[in-house]
Amino acid sequence: MTQQKGVTSQLLIGIESAYKTEATAGFVMPFNSSGLAPGQTLSQAATITGTRNPVQPFAGNRDVAGPIVVPADSIAMWYWLQAMFGDPVTTGSDPYEHEFKIGDSMPSLTIEHQFTDLGTDAYVRFLGCKIGSMNMTFGGDGELVVTLNVVGASESNETSSFDGSPTTVSLGRVQNFQAALTEGGGSLSNATELALNIDFGLDTDNYVIGGSGVRGSLPEGIVGVSGSLKTLFEDVTLLNKAINSTETSLKVTVTSSASSILEFEIQELQYERSTPPIEGPQGLMATLNFQGYYDNGSEASAIVARVTNSEAHA
Repeated sequence: MTQQKGVTSQLLIGIESAYKTEATAGFVMPFNSSGLAPGQTLSQAATITGTRNPVQPFAGNRDVAGPIVVPADSIAMWYWLQAMFGDPVTTGSDPYEHEFKIGDSMPSLTIEHQFTDLGTDAYVRFLGCKIGSMNMTFGGDGELVVTLNVVGASESNETSSFDGSPTTVSLGRVQNFQAALTEGGGSLSNATELALNIDFGLDTDNYVIGGSGVRGSLPEGIVGVSGSLKTLFEDVTLLNKAINSTETSLKVTVTSSASSILEFEIQELQYERSTPPIEGPQGLMATLNFQGYYDNGSEASAIVARVTNSEAHA
């Protein structure tokens, strides 16, 4: 028998027309790993039968959840950002800039793991999937990746794909050394790390009677935008902003070329009050946690994501 290899596995996604309705158009995505998996707990029953032997356990509700790690880029990220924010506003003409903002809803996905090394093609299909949160860390010399924490409704094993002729999505990789930071409208040149977290506020508790233990709905709530900024401790400018609860902004732009850019902008944020610890004789670092929000920013969105590429996506 042939063992399935990760290198020949594929990840297929498609936008659903309605929650838990199988998508028809599929896209083969570049990815580093996928931990998306089903779950259903077995719990010990408290039934007494006259002996100390346990009785048959009972099953809980079904769950689908797990992280998908993808390379940061300017082409495939369009599809993941669409899943997080909905359709963008597109301007320009080769290159095109696609701007994503927080809206009132987010689409659900059909996601499929394809295991084509097996004698009979095996496809594990997940319905009703939404991205619960996104995490990125900029800085360092490692691969720049995006972690997408996915929640879904159900899974099934299939012998064929939901799209027999899917579109293979290209990769327009962007890298850590290509990143630049703007803080408060000015260039920030002494940052060593920026961690960015977006929580889409999914309500995962909507299990309904008669639903066979599957989520009946997966509504989205208030989006949380947070993170941390780590800099060389060279002055107290940022510390004073934290102490005084001064509103400021952050923008990270990763530019591979004029037609390959990934950008995130937080127009309004505040830092948590903090001071750098003295942990040894080496140079000190200042790390400030922050929270983004929308009050009166011109973009009317707590966070804005932009990708620039050569694809119109009409």
